[in-house]
Order: sequence, then structure tokens, then C-alpha cells
Amino acid sequence: MIESLVYELGGVLFIAILAAAAVRAKAIDLSGAIVGGAISFIAFLAGGFQWLIIIIAFFAVSSALTRFRYDFKSKLDSAQEKRGMRSWPNTIANGGVAGAAALLELFFHGDLIAVAYIGSIAAAMSDTLATEIGLLSRSMPRLITNLKVAVKPGTSGGISTLGEAAALISAIAISALGFLLAMPGNASISNFAALVPSIVIGAMAGTVIDSLIGAKIEGKTKCAVCGAVTEGRFHHGQPTKIVRGSRLVDNNVVNFIGILAGAAITVTIYVALNFSSL
Repeated sequence: MIESLVYELGGVLFIAILAAAAVRAKAIDLSGAIVGGAISFIAFLAGGFQWLIIIIAFFAVSSALTRFRYDFKSKLDSAQEKRGMRSWPNTIANGGVAGAAALLELFFHGDLIAVAYIGSIAAAMSDTLATEIGLLSRSMPRLITNLKVAVKPGTSGGISTLGEAAALISAIAISALGFLLAMPGNASISNFAALVPSIVIGAMAGTVIDSLIGAKIEGKTKCAVCGAVTEGRFHHGQPTKIVRGSRLVDNNVVNFIGILAGAAITVTIYVALNFSSL
């Protein structure tokens, strides 16, 4: 009992230190740190430091890449606001599915919940890298609904070879990390052979779904000052006017749906592969 309490207090202290460091580094604001800390603690309770490391790896890598060549991305008018500082909506959009999976693990233990947890983080990582690395591509991105159409870097629904390659590599990396850390009790060649393709396909599918929704449904607004088409509610300090899609469907909503779909597809493929191997 005492050992368990000490272990949990150690987890709380570790998460608090990381959250404070992230706020100090301006990688996340206070609201994002509180929500992210809560999600991280639930993940810690569900799977210990093993599950916690996976979600920390996602946050660290995504934050670093968001800031990588930020000035260049800013010139493209495609950089994250506030120099990439995350807030609570972004935290929920990218970590909410993982948090829900971890919460389920507290009450219903099972391989599929762990697979959903890893799959959601892989989908979030793939989508983030597809965007942040894709912005550095020398070639113009193409609209996913019509690959003949070139679009401005950062356009929702735009994809690039460089971005998709980065998404694929990240999905493979997270699947391997997840296998080693989140599923140690099932560390077998056959399980590895089922988990990795499930997560890779699910993560890439989630990225595609994210791009499709971004191209077709996500709200696009127009700046009243410069006339630029953007996704924000404000531009040049003035409210923007909706010109396409729904204002209710912003980038955070699109991300959440893409990640949820990626996790669901991951679990479905994992079940199918395990069933076929029986």
C-alpha cells in the first residue's frame, strides 16, 4: 500500500515537473499544462511510466518540430500561433482519445485498449509530422481531393510526399515504442507482426481522414483587412468572415476526429490480423 502510494506520488511529481518545464519553455500555456497533466496522470495510473513515456515522447517531438524553422513557416503564413504554444483545445484534440483509452484501462483491462492508446498517439504524431515536416517541402503540396491541384503550404487538405514520408516513419517508431513499453506481457513475434502494421495503417488512415475533412468540411475564413483565406477566428486583430465549411469545425475538431478514426481503424485491423492467425 505504501509502495503504491509512493509510486503514484512519484508519478505526480514527475508530471508536475515536466508540465512546469513545458510552461516555462512556452511550449504550452497554463490551461494546456493542466489538461495535459490530467491526461498524463490518467495514462500513468493506467500503464505506469511505460504508458507515460509514450505520450511524453509525442509531446516532446511534436513541440520541437512545431518550433523547428518557425520563422520560415511564419513567412508562409502557416506557422502555429503563439510560436507553437499549445493550449487546452489543442491538448484535448491531440491527447483526448489517448486519455479516454487510458481511463477505460483503469476499469477494463485488455490488449485492445492498449492498442487503441498506442494507435491514437501514433495517429496524432503522424498528423503533426505530416504538417510540420511537410511545410519544409520544396515542392508545393497537393490537394488530397484532387492531386492535380497545387495549394499553398499549410492549406487544410494539402499533402506532400515529404510530409507523408515523415508521417509513415513516425507511425513505425510509435508502434515499436508502444510494443516495447505498453504491451510487455505480449512481447512475441506474432503479436509484433500484428501490432506494427495495424498501428501504421491506422495512423496513416487517420492522417488521410484528417486531410479529407480539412479539405471538405473544416471552416475557412477570410480576413477583413488583407483578404487572406485562413482558418482562424481572427486575423490582423479583426474577426474573420466564414467563406466555406463550418465555423464549428476548426482544426482541433478535425484533428480529434482524425485521431479517433485512426485509433478505431488500428483496433479493427489488429483484431482482424489476430483472428486470421488463429
